[in-house]
Amino acid sequence: MKIFNSLLLLFAISITLFSGCKDDDPKPFKPMVELQISHEWNDSNLNLNKSYYWNHDSRIDTIIPTTLIYHINHLSLHTQDSIKIHADQTYYMIDYGDKKVLPSNISFTAPKEGVKYYITSLEFTLGVSDSLTNSLGSLNSLFIAPMYWGMIQGYINFKFEALSPQAPNSALIYHIGGYTKPYTNSRKVRVVFDKPYYLNQENTLTISANLLKLFNSVNQIDIKTNDLIHSPNDNSVLIADNMAKLFGFKSFK
Repeated sequence: MKIFNSLLLLFAISITLFSGCKDDDPKPFKPMVELQISHEWNDSNLNLNKSYYWNHDSRIDTIIPTTLIYHINHLSLHTQDSIKIHADQTYYMIDYGDKKVLPSNISFTAPKEGVKYYITSLEFTLGVSDSLTNSLGSLNSLFIAPMYWGMIQGYINFKFEALSPQAPNSALIYHIGGYTKPYTNSRKVRVVFDKPYYLNQENTLTISANLLKLFNSVNQIDIKTNDLIHSPNDNSVLIADNMAKLFGFKSFK
């Protein structure tokens, strides 16, 4: 009987050890985050070649966006422990008309496995701030359609074109760039979340880009007098200041 009880005990121990080493046990992982940008006009999804309206100063301006392309670089997620999780690439370009993000979708990979990350904000540069990158045109081989003026003026940080019957020539052309004083027109952007979010193995962060704020945020833009910008100048600084206010937190899943 003692031998039988001993065999039962050994059998129970072996079953316990085997069940504790199953392949479906949780494994440490490096969290990944994909960034999506919801382009909007106020509370509506932004569609190119569609009419949108801006009520201000006792008048209504009609704006029909036709082109939206911009550089978004040096992205990083910030945790409540002051850790920075950098994007997988340094430089990206968004071509909203072609529904493309070049050279790939914007994603982040946390540096370590088995660490609990709680992210609280996103930071990035809107435009190309690096002087050497601007002067050498070193991003031209990275993007299919580079927005490049030349080594003197560098990259176009933000290209927005639209039709408007209120504009003098019925069109708006905002090509915003410049990387030397007094027209250093890239902008730092910080999007603060509504609360800390724990990173699972796969996550999706969505931010909004409200194009109405291009005309009405830090500065109010009168399209009757500010309709054409195709080189760095004083008016380009006004638009650049507004560019930085386009973005806000939308959701995390």
